[in-house]
Amino acid sequence: MPAEATTVPNTSHTPAPKLYEKVAERIRGMILDRIYRPGDRLPSVRELSKQSGVSITTVLDAYRLLEDSGLIHPRPQSGYYVHAYANLKPAEPMRSAPAPTPSHFTRDQMLQSMTHEVERPGLIDLAFANPNPDLLPLAKLARIISSVAREHPEASYGYGPPSGHRAIREQIAQRSFAAGAVISPDEVVITMGCQEAMCLALRAVCTPGGVVAVESPCHYGVLQAIHLAGLRSLEVKTRTREGISLEALEDALVEQEDKGAPVQACMVSPNFQNPLGSCMSVEDKRRLNAIANRHNVVLIEDDVYGDLGFEGDRPRVLRAFDGGENVVICSSFSKTIAPGYRVGWVVAGKWHSEIERLKHSFTISAPSLPQLVIAEFLTDGGYDQYLRRARKAYSFNVGRMSEAIARYFPPETLVTRPSGGYMLWVQLPECVDSVELYAKALSHNIFISAGVLFSVEDGYRNFIRLSAGKWSPEIEAAVAKLGRIVHQMIQA
Repeated sequence: MPAEATTVPNTSHTPAPKLYEKVAERIRGMILDRIYRPGDRLPSVRELSKQSGVSITTVLDAYRLLEDSGLIHPRPQSGYYVHAYANLKPAEPMRSAPAPTPSHFTRDQMLQSMTHEVERPGLIDLAFANPNPDLLPLAKLARIISSVAREHPEASYGYGPPSGHRAIREQIAQRSFAAGAVISPDEVVITMGCQEAMCLALRAVCTPGGVVAVESPCHYGVLQAIHLAGLRSLEVKTRTREGISLEALEDALVEQEDKGAPVQACMVSPNFQNPLGSCMSVEDKRRLNAIANRHNVVLIEDDVYGDLGFEGDRPRVLRAFDGGENVVICSSFSKTIAPGYRVGWVVAGKWHSEIERLKHSFTISAPSLPQLVIAEFLTDGGYDQYLRRARKAYSFNVGRMSEAIARYFPPETLVTRPSGGYMLWVQLPECVDSVELYAKALSHNIFISAGVLFSVEDGYRNFIRLSAGKWSPEIEAAVAKLGRIVHQMIQA
């Protein structure tokens, strides 16, 4: 409600809507009914004034109200346009409020069950963070597989070095320049996806029984890796769009030091964090490095979505800033090129030798053929062309799903507005239990992730994460059905 609106204290009466609020509500309804779609230009202020029989000032106030709600946005010298996100509420509360107690992750059984449920015939998967298969360069990769296997049979099918084949490590080092980091191929260790990279990093830099600070909410893969390493997760307040709260992080580090159990590492995803899609500013990345060095905490950076920003240049990794030599970078091609190839990597600086030793102990080496295929794909320039197409598609799909949630879910539903990746973090009314919703949705062959998976404190019970990598009439119907289930749960 705008500040100038009148409220009546100590009474059950609701103030009559002002004229500009009536105009705004009419435009809002036309957007939700798709008379005006995302990206469409709205009538000019003068046109709407004449159509509605109201003053120009009233129209301006109506447009400002819609702009404040995130539904429309102005373009200089052009007018007002429907936003890519038809979201009638601001993003969820500016920051989370997790319990300040280190804990173990206890949702392994639920995740294991989900890995079996996803094999159901006809299931609409909105749960797992899989890239859109329609976008993947499958035909080109198939041609490269044939060529590499024919021309390099011994290298393709034999054991490779524990650190990975030189060709893929060189390409990763070269691409690191775009992220602001100067990395030698000799610093790179190839892993079986980003999950193994994180597991190796935790074992290399931490002592079992220790504490690792994490964002809250936090991807369950991170929480699992910490738990499997014999460590406890300490959730830290995190801002929906800007990432981990640096003030809350430093307070937590000081508190743990005072308890005699200092935090050993901090696992963060500064670029398009899962599930929030947040991206830290350059200044906050600098400050994060400084805080970590001041408290002797190792930063383990998950950069798996770093290449999937919707706008602007590729954001820089923490290694690019002062103090970055103490940052361990973990990433993979699973969210961009081919999840089934399981090609990830870790850049660990002073812990490189230990990472390499652990890698050999656990899995000897990563599969050779996928490494060589991706190296060839990166060499011929196909990756950049593919990324431009994928970024545009994911931005579009996230916008469509956001619009559908605003259309079909209860009006008090809050949705994040990610700046990259393809995840949406959805806050439902407090009476809606996400575990119960998961079961009800699954009975209709709709697969979602319950919010409790993203916390060690059993938090986020009225949150869900939805994967928006794909968009189709079938998916829209599933979102509509999910919205109806939520409405029914509220009314029950």
